[in-house]
Amino acid sequence: MFDSLLPVYALVFAAALLVVDSVFRFVLNNRRAAKDVRNRLEALKQTKGTEDAFQELLLRRGVNFGNKRNLAKALEQFYARSGLNLSVPRRVLYFIGLTAGGYGLIYVFLVADPVIAGVGGLLSAIVVAFSIIWTARAMRIRKFTDQMPQAIDIIVRSLNAGHPLNAALSLVAREMPDPLGSEFGILTDQMTFGAGLEESMQVMIDRVGVPELRLLATTFSVQQGTGGNLSEILVNLAQTIRARMMLRAKIRAISAEGRFTMWVVLLFPFVLFIMIRALQPKYFDPVWESGHAGLWIAGCLLAMGIGAIVIRRIVNFDY
Repeated sequence: MFDSLLPVYALVFAAALLVVDSVFRFVLNNRRAAKDVRNRLEALKQTKGTEDAFQELLLRRGVNFGNKRNLAKALEQFYARSGLNLSVPRRVLYFIGLTAGGYGLIYVFLVADPVIAGVGGLLSAIVVAFSIIWTARAMRIRKFTDQMPQAIDIIVRSLNAGHPLNAALSLVAREMPDPLGSEFGILTDQMTFGAGLEESMQVMIDRVGVPELRLLATTFSVQQGTGGNLSEILVNLAQTIRARMMLRAKIRAISAEGRFTMWVVLLFPFVLFIMIRALQPKYFDPVWESGHAGLWIAGCLLAMGIGAIVIRRIVNFDY
């Protein structure tokens, strides 16, 4: 292809130069970010008060619920609990992509009507986006709960070594991985700004959404009010959380058949439709030509949704 190897050498040199430049930029950006994190407390202390500084810190981490609670704040809190870190333009871009994909699938496989396909694409994008955020939120909460006994063990060992409670919480923030480590980092930052432990724990409960955190907050609150051996109380709390996790695992094993049945019932009509459509493309033409296809599809989807909710309520046990 080339009469000389000089173009090849030039391309290899350019590729190596780009790789080295990318590595240097990555390292420098990480060092700059770490320096910004180290200096954020001093900068915020000099310019803002305790509450304003904490809200600014939460804004920098993408979490800020404020005092007012409305639908927008509830959606923001729901998204923040998922742990996803996407900017608003990227969220809008992904939503547009999901809408376009739903529109194309409905237009090709269901109804060749732009209006119905557009409405269906919008609804399908909302459902898919909500399902993705819900799944990410559930996984993050489950991972946070699984990390809590280890975090409590670290607090107990730190207290037994003679460290104060604030130092023990800071040790958890440094030693534990995400998501628990980062959330305890926000907790210790808020306490550094001057907030009390009980107030900081309540904010973390609202921010994370893990029920077991209420047990930990109640333990700290009761111990501060009445006294007692905090290490012994935390050891019993860790055992309680582990027992709850074991009970949850047993419940999921018992209800696995019901949950599998739910997914089969939900997905089977769509799979059957795709199979019939592939084998006999004109089989559903009388349905589309009748003019009532949209109502029938909406009714079927509504019935399937109600059935899924009923099955989930059956297999979802309280413990």
